[in-house]
Parts: sequence; C-alpha cells; structure tokens
Amino acid sequence: MNQNIEPHDIEKREDYEKILSEFGIAKVNKILPRIGTENLFFRRGVVFAHRDFDKILNRVEQKKSFAIISGRGPSNDLHFGHLILYDLIRYLQDKYDCTYFLPFSDDEKYVFRKIKSLEDTYKLSLQNAIDIFAIGFKPENVQAYISSKTPRYHELALIFSVNQTFNAVKAALGLTGEENTGIVNYTNIQAAHILHPTTDFDLPVVVPIGLDQDVYMRLTRDVARKRKITLPSSLYIKYLKGLTGGPMSSSIEETCVFLRDKPEKIKKKIMNALTGGRTTIKEQRELGANPEICTVFDWFTKYFVKDDDELDKIEVDCRGGDLICGLDCKPNLIDMVLKYQEEFNRRKEEVIKNLDKYFEHEIDLSVLD
Repeated sequence: MNQNIEPHDIEKREDYEKILSEFGIAKVNKILPRIGTENLFFRRGVVFAHRDFDKILNRVEQKKSFAIISGRGPSNDLHFGHLILYDLIRYLQDKYDCTYFLPFSDDEKYVFRKIKSLEDTYKLSLQNAIDIFAIGFKPENVQAYISSKTPRYHELALIFSVNQTFNAVKAALGLTGEENTGIVNYTNIQAAHILHPTTDFDLPVVVPIGLDQDVYMRLTRDVARKRKITLPSSLYIKYLKGLTGGPMSSSIEETCVFLRDKPEKIKKKIMNALTGGRTTIKEQRELGANPEICTVFDWFTKYFVKDDDELDKIEVDCRGGDLICGLDCKPNLIDMVLKYQEEFNRRKEEVIKNLDKYFEHEIDLSVLD
C-alpha cells in the first residue's frame, strides 16, 4: 500500500478505483441493500466506499449503538461543499439514532500554520458550530468540543503516543523532517478524537471523510490494533466540484460559495462557474452540452436536485441543447442556493439560542456579539 501520497494530491484525483485498491478500501455497493437508497448520497454514489461499515451494520441489526465522529478545522467560514459531509452525518444520526461527536480542531489549524494563534479560532469555532448545527442537529444527540480546551483528548493523545513511531508518521504524511513537531503530535490528537467514544463510552465509531483524510484513519487503526481497541470504520464521500472545475477550497474564494456569502456575491460566483457548455448559444442548441464536466450539474447531482426523474430530464435536455448554461441551469442553481440560504438563516436563529447545549464544556457566547 502506497501511503506516501500528499492529501491535496488525492483530492485532485478522480481515479477512485485505483485509490481504493491502493488503500484497501471496499466499494459501498455490496452493503447498499443493508443501508437503503432513500438518501441520494448513497443512491447516486456520493458515498462510494467504506472500511468496516459492514461491522457497524452488524451492530445495528443486533440493536446495538455506535457513534459518529467527524470534526471541523475552524480556519474559515463553511461553504456549500461542506454540506454533503454534515448532511450525511445528520442522515446517519437520524436513521440509526446515534451520538455525533464533533471536535473543532483548532490545534490542527495551529500546528499546520493555517492560523496565527489559538485565540484566532475561538470565535470561528462557534460560528462554524452554529452553521453546522443549523443543518438540523439536535443538542441532545451531539457532543461538541474545542480540542485545545478539552484536557481529556490531550490525555488520550499522550497515552496513544507510545503506539506510534516517528517513521510511520513520517512515511504516512510524506514529511521531510523540516516540519514542526506539532504536526507529528497531531496524529496522536487525531487518534484521540477518533477513538474517544470507544475508550470512554464503549461505542465503536464510523468516520465519514474524504479520501484525502484517510491517512489519519490508517494511523489511528494501527494505534487501535496495538491497544486492542475496536478499530474505527469509515465512509468515503466525493466532494462537490469547485466552481472553477478543480477542487473546492476555502482559501480560493471563486471555487466555492460560502454559507455566509451575500446574495449578489453568490449570483456572481455561480454565473462565472465552469460548465460543459458550448461557445455560443446557437452552437449549444445544435450540439448540446456536456454535463459530465459541468460544475453546475455536479452540484445538482450531489446535493440540490433530490428527484431522480428531474435530474434525468436535466441531463437529457442538457445533452440535447434544450438547456443553456447561463440562461437556464445557472439561474436555477442560484435560486436553489438562495432558497437554501434563506431557510438556513432562519434555523440559525434557533441554534444560537441553544448553542451552549451542544458543547460538552462551557463556551463564551460573548465573542459572538
């Protein structure tokens, strides 16, 4: 198994078959009958692979519970690309009635130098929390925490540190030896986040992630093996395409739409999105467009168009030249995004009133004023 692959390189790749083979990950198809396809993420292959989720399903069929763990690195606002991950978690939580553990990994952003100080992330952590919970989470089913403010996780990281070697971490992350030591230690903190529900609550965990984060799953599973802890399982999702055609990135504004963007900015970004359209309207009417390379169609497929028949019609009309990118599809996506944002903002008001109930430690709400 070739572990020495940069996470950002994996994110750019779409040769999923090869990646699964490299990392020993199974396709989700065989377990789909046990999960069901009522959710479009499973129905349309947005969740496309897993590691040991069949063992989680075994527990479900035995009327036993499990936990979901998936964190958020607070270095910027949430964008619409994040919705797939958190909406998937909400769906799994509702379907299987399980607890969601949500670490805000300010320590990760600090050691990877995405922020200047831990203080910079506190307000952003709470703002991110509001946005995540407004997707539809209930306080009684969530245990959120800011990593650097929670001693238990650093205690576990210390315990797990004796079960990882520097050479293993160096190979897995592709380190040169010039990185700060916090990056090496963060693999222990990540293991603490992932294994905490198992060590402290006897709950096996599933971690929904993109393939770019699988390196931490492999390292954590090695720790779990050595400590004879139930190995964590994982589900793998495909990201939304960035509006420019490449990966979506919070640091490159034109690639994404932030949940807090103003309507005019949203319209401008989507109207400038890369599509599979032709050079002229006349040419597109005659030859049709290519939805396979279109970012707008990708957003329709993975999130915004729930009805399969409606999506099929969009694809047929796109290929047949009956739809024009700038006249039909882009305005339709803008309407969908703005409608979502309007409803989302209403839900946020209720979350803000109850934000402290989601956290397992005290939070300072005054920073939001």
